[in-house]
Amino acid sequence: MPESKNRRRKAGRRTPAEDRGAASTRVDEELARLAAEGLPGGSTAAFDPDAAATAVAAELTERSRHGGPVPPSPTPTWYKVLMLGLMVLGLLWLIVYYLFQGLYPVPGLGTWNIGVGLGLMMVGLVMTTRWR
Repeated sequence: MPESKNRRRKAGRRTPAEDRGAASTRVDEELARLAAEGLPGGSTAAFDPDAAATAVAAELTERSRHGGPVPPSPTPTWYKVLMLGLMVLGLLWLIVYYLFQGLYPVPGLGTWNIGVGLGLMMVGLVMTTRWR
């Protein structure tokens, strides 16, 4: 036969709400202990939950004062000039090769002049991935 919802509590038995409170206290202590292990000088040998909680709070306060991660610095001017210069030089290399029908820029390379021009442009293009 099912028991009544209004039955008396037996001595020593806790309600589910009390169980949750005890469990959350254990979880809080465990989290504080784990956080203390990650702090400089943290140790579990002589663990003090209050000291660990204070140390974690101080660390979080320090982090919040300094804001988020430092944004990357802008790209230096020399990098931009080199990047654009390589792309333009590669383009000019190809134009000269085609205009002078292989006599310039380097006659001994023959059709490899196309590879040199494209290679210069590709290096400039790859450099654009680091441009901020």
